[in-house]
Amino acid sequence: MAKIPTFGKELRKREFDIDEDVAFCNSAARACVPQRLIEKQCTIIREREKDSHMWEMKQGPRLIWESTRALAKFIGADVENLTLTENATTGTNTVIKGQRYSPGDKILLSNHSYAAVINQAKITVQDNPGTELVFFDIPFPIRSKVDILTAFKRALERHEQIKLTVIDHIASSSCVVFPIKELTEMCHQHGVIVVIDGAHATAQIELSIEEYGADYYVGNLCKWLMLPQSAGYLWVHPKHQARLQPLLTSHDCFDPFYRTRFYPTLNRDLISQVLVKDALEFYEELGGVKAIASRNSQLVTNAVAMLSEAWGTKLLEVSPDCRAPMAVTLYLPRKLEEAYSGLGRIDLMYDLHVKGVCVRAFFKEDMALLRISCHIWNDWEDFEKVRDTVLELLEEVRGPPRNSPGYYFVPRPETKEVDQNGSMTNGSTKNVVH
Repeated sequence: MAKIPTFGKELRKREFDIDEDVAFCNSAARACVPQRLIEKQCTIIREREKDSHMWEMKQGPRLIWESTRALAKFIGADVENLTLTENATTGTNTVIKGQRYSPGDKILLSNHSYAAVINQAKITVQDNPGTELVFFDIPFPIRSKVDILTAFKRALERHEQIKLTVIDHIASSSCVVFPIKELTEMCHQHGVIVVIDGAHATAQIELSIEEYGADYYVGNLCKWLMLPQSAGYLWVHPKHQARLQPLLTSHDCFDPFYRTRFYPTLNRDLISQVLVKDALEFYEELGGVKAIASRNSQLVTNAVAMLSEAWGTKLLEVSPDCRAPMAVTLYLPRKLEEAYSGLGRIDLMYDLHVKGVCVRAFFKEDMALLRISCHIWNDWEDFEKVRDTVLELLEEVRGPPRNSPGYYFVPRPETKEVDQNGSMTNGSTKNVVH
């Protein structure tokens, strides 16, 4: 095989099909898939369709097993405790909704918890009368892991009968790295089930899942490992495997073997999951997690320093030892926050994207922030484009706040309005902005 080119523009041109006019700095949302994986994906699809029934009975299970074994080695897991899933959200849904709750039980989450996980907990509490969802804050600045541990300790002592908590390994928005082994030990001392949300950790930092002592660990493979969508995993401690069921009940739901119960149903496309081994080989060709993280960390650290200086803002107050290596969050200029306060993060992201910048913007406590990701295809020019585009947008939005143009929407069904007599009248079709 030909030598892999250096990181940045040369690698991007050779291995990816990223739009040349786009500065793609949002790998923490989802990465770009290398062309070699797309080609392999197409090859396997063609092979499958020659005899799809036999493929599903023989080749598919063999390839899934090979992928699971390769992934287990990569993340430091016992293969018997591991199963592939569609994504981390599937994993957290499975675990949170799969527990037996009693009145008085509580689910504990923090202000860093992922929005989808919060929704899962809300639905679970709604479906289990007498249970409660409780939050606690890990405030900024975070000067060291001691601040995180102290906040957790106070929450555990304050709230009795906590059944379960979901702890981010790397928080989605703040990019904070949590001391999960110490937190797991602390939670277990209070009898709390620990679910680690590792959606942003896999292939960004080295993992040793068996050593953390958690009850469950979920992860994504479509972010930093660059697999196509619908590739994630769920690790389950042996003591929980006997009764845990997949979200979708199918033929193997009563099988005593955990991984058999969680084998994907045959009418789902498993190709992205059978590419795990190929994705890992590509990652190793590039030097592995340490080499990739070292390069990306240095580049993104320098980049956000340049951005904050140009915009007159600052980074989210997180000590370097608690910050993710390949993604950093910083504040946007106050004027952008004011301009988009009546709109939303999607409108801000859209306006940046149409100018060729793909990043994640969000609002927290009335402040507008930007999460910048750096992966192997990024170079300094990408971050210069981010800098200049934000400054350009800043000039365009000066003036009073605008109404939302509804850039990103899904069609609503036709609404019905009630007149004074209580009769239904036809209303207009409306759109909802996400």
